[in-house]
Parts: sequence; structure tokens; C-alpha cells
Amino acid sequence: MIFFSIGLPGHFAAWCDAAIARLVEIGLGPVELMSARSADEIAVALIRSTAPHLVIASRQPAPSLCTLLGDSGGPVIVALDDPRRALRDLTSEQGIELRTAIREVACSSAAALVCARLPGAVTVQPGRDRRAAAGLISTLAQSCGLGLGDKELAGVAAAVSHPANSGPIEPWWSALDPDERALADGALAAYVDQFRGGGFGEIVWDQTLFWLAADPSRHAAGAIDIGGDTGRLVYGPDIGLPPGDWAATVTLAVSREAAGIGFDIEVWAAYHHTPLARASVVADARGLCSATLSFGIAAPTAQTISFSIANTAPAPGGRLALGKVTLAPSRGDGSDIPSELSMVLGL
Repeated sequence: MIFFSIGLPGHFAAWCDAAIARLVEIGLGPVELMSARSADEIAVALIRSTAPHLVIASRQPAPSLCTLLGDSGGPVIVALDDPRRALRDLTSEQGIELRTAIREVACSSAAALVCARLPGAVTVQPGRDRRAAAGLISTLAQSCGLGLGDKELAGVAAAVSHPANSGPIEPWWSALDPDERALADGALAAYVDQFRGGGFGEIVWDQTLFWLAADPSRHAAGAIDIGGDTGRLVYGPDIGLPPGDWAATVTLAVSREAAGIGFDIEVWAAYHHTPLARASVVADARGLCSATLSFGIAAPTAQTISFSIANTAPAPGGRLALGKVTLAPSRGDGSDIPSELSMVLGL
């Protein structure tokens, strides 16, 4: 059998992986724990494994895998932890650069939210002590269809290190530079609220999460030379969003030399490199322009999203500055016929 453990890249999801593997071993026999994010990787794991049972741990399941899991209707364990804790684990313990870690945690959060809504999903969240861990072990066993006794469950709880051992995140979060905290908060706060049972608010992607088209090693903060040719100037951030309707607001400013120059702004679904929305804007006399692009992501897949900004005319000596990109869940395009007109038409 194959068991799926989905979660954010931190201690809690790793604890769930290990606990599920131990429970399966006790209840069913030899098991192998493997990481995979796509159906193709799972197929390779099945070919290579000699164990009769597999636990597939996935931190960023691909859209195609999310779809397959939804179609199967089988049990999927989804570990929902505070995204900031996963960010701490990646940066402080694995040494991953902050923006790279934010991108990874945001993508993982979007995918976990999708998987939590699948028909066979069982969501678990960390407790604060070993008593809570024992309850989680029991939930995991039941979700996997394993009829284990209290003694066996207690043995697993004792054998697998409790996730609370990693400590609270507040000291680490408070010690971050204010700009770094704002950068992370903009990308992750909506998931923090959602995982706590609240609504899903705005997502704000800082300029430093985008990169220069001419040099992807440089982020898009500061002035960007437009130059004497037309073409793409900025791209990114290749970060996942949950399914639904979205409205994204992009604001640009240009130097005096580029006033009156037009720009094309596009939203791309990176997984299939599919355009989702497009807007054309012209910088006014002040050098400002902005656009709100509406687009949708079909259920049940999470999709990584990137924006492309290109100038439509050359502007030698001109420079561009990108503002923060704000994304908000949308209820649609507002194009429904008003009720009073529907009544007149008998609709």
C-alpha cells in the first residue's frame, strides 16, 4: 500500500512522516519512507523499492499529483503547521537563504491547502506536549486504517521525537530584521491565518522576490534600466497560489525619460507556462502606472504564478521601479446582470 504525508518543510511534517512509517511498519510490515512531488517520481519509487508498503512524503506536490490524489479519494495526511515555523527550520537549521525559503514555504503552503480540501484528506496540527502527540499518533493510525492497540500507539509516541522539541518561534521571529519580517509576513500571513481557522487575506509579494529578466541572479528591487530595445524586464516570483479567482495589483514607476512609454504586464501559470491575464499600461506625466489583473486557478491544483513586465517601446536612459505586488481572493469579475435588470428581462 501507499500512504501519503503532505506538509510544510519543517519539523512537524517530518515528524508525521516518521510516525506514519512506524505505524505502518507495526501494523502491516516492512515499509519504506520516500520523498516525491510528482506521479513520475512515485512510479520510480515503486520500481526501486523492495518493501511492500510505501510512505510518500511530499512538501510540494505537483498539480498533477494533487489531481490524482483527489481523483483517488484515498487517505491523505496533511500536516498544517505555522508557515513561519517552517521558514525558521529552513533558514536557521538548513542555512537556506531567506527569499528562497519564503518561496519554498509559500509554494508548500498553497499545495497543502489544496490537499487539505481533497475528499480523503485528514488534517493534523501540532500540539504542545507529549499528551497531544499521543492523540496525534492515534489520529494518524486511524486515518491510515491501522487498528493498533494503546500499547503499540504509546510505543510509537515514545519512539518518535515530539515536534514541540524544536521550541517556540516567537523569539526567532522577533529577532528578524523588520524588513525581513515584513517580506515574510507579506507572503505567508494569509496562510498563517487560514491554518488557524481564519479567513484568507491578501498576499503581498515584495520586489525582492522578483528578478531581472536580463540577469536572474539579481532581484528586482531598485532602479531597473529600460534601455534602447523592447522586451521583458522583470519576471517572477514563481510562487504557488491556491485555486480560485484572484485579483493582482501591479504598480510601476518610471524616470522622466520613460514617461509615456507603454508596458505589457502578464500573469503566467508556470507549471504549463500558460498565460492567465494581460494588461497594457502607459506611464503618465508623473511616471506612474498600475493595473489590476483578474485571473483564475482551477481546482483542485495549486499553481505557481509569475508576472512578466515588458516595455513596448525603447527608452534609452529610462529606468523602471517595481512596487509590491498585491494579490487578493476575488469573488469573480462582477459581470453578473444586476437583480433589478434580471427582473425586467424575466431572467
